[in-house]
Amino acid sequence: MEPDADVVDEVSVTLPVAVATPLAYALVDRIATVHGVRVLAIKGPLLEKLGLRTHKISTDADILVEPAKMSEFCEILARHGWNDRDVRFSPSILEPHSRTLIHEKWPSDIDVHSYFPGFFGPAGEVFDLLWETRTQVELANVRVNTASREANAVIALLHLHRNSPNVEEHRQHDEIMTALRADKVPAQAAALSLLADVGRFRSILERELRELGVGGTFDDLTPQEQSRWEINRQTSSEATTGSWLYAITVAGWKSKIKVFFRAIYPSNDELRKDPGMAESDSSRLVAARVRRLARGIRTLPSAALSILKNMGTK
Repeated sequence: MEPDADVVDEVSVTLPVAVATPLAYALVDRIATVHGVRVLAIKGPLLEKLGLRTHKISTDADILVEPAKMSEFCEILARHGWNDRDVRFSPSILEPHSRTLIHEKWPSDIDVHSYFPGFFGPAGEVFDLLWETRTQVELANVRVNTASREANAVIALLHLHRNSPNVEEHRQHDEIMTALRADKVPAQAAALSLLADVGRFRSILERELRELGVGGTFDDLTPQEQSRWEINRQTSSEATTGSWLYAITVAGWKSKIKVFFRAIYPSNDELRKDPGMAESDSSRLVAARVRRLARGIRTLPSAALSILKNMGTK
């Protein structure tokens, strides 16, 4: 099928990322409107537009699409030249939730999300609420649909909580909370409370919600959900060691050996999917395997300790 005549996505000049990313948001919003798919621009420059952070150049456009239309919308974007980035497989501790799309003539990526990690409520219900409370902001001189100020703040905070934060992420967290405290009003607390009830992230953002005047109970995750979140958070800085070890742990007995060997010895084709490895000869592949194995051995003790500790909460 040919691309729609009224949507132009050809790039005839080399775009700087600072220009390309807002344009990507605008392009996706336009394509979604043409095809009747609900999408929301999130993160990145939206946080700046909503007064939740200072200026920062974003290298990709993050899009939240109604979950039932995820595959369909990615197929639509593929007709406009946006295809999945081919990356080496690694298992996920949390449910798979996004696809990274690239365009050969575009310097920034598009990350399409069917839900956002940290929301444990039903993905469709969460999206419906985000859509009902959406707003619009201007990017690349085009007004695009985005989640509300409160929802964008929650998404950013959940993203920061998903990993063990570094100094820069602590600064981003403080910046968002300072902005929310500045306009702390009953309407804000009510919006956050409703979103927390539907999205089921009270346990994760308990400190922030209490600080912003949201009451109620905060133990909304099951032990299994809390366990997976904590394992992901505590092992996120350890390359893929934590995710592979978790996959081996939860695999059935007949599958454990297969998963184990795939973890320690990926195929040459898989290794060539890593950045800069596409044309690697056998000697470079051997060197990559040695480095990868060394990283795994170095990070294995802490990853194993985290999994043992948190799996015990089931």
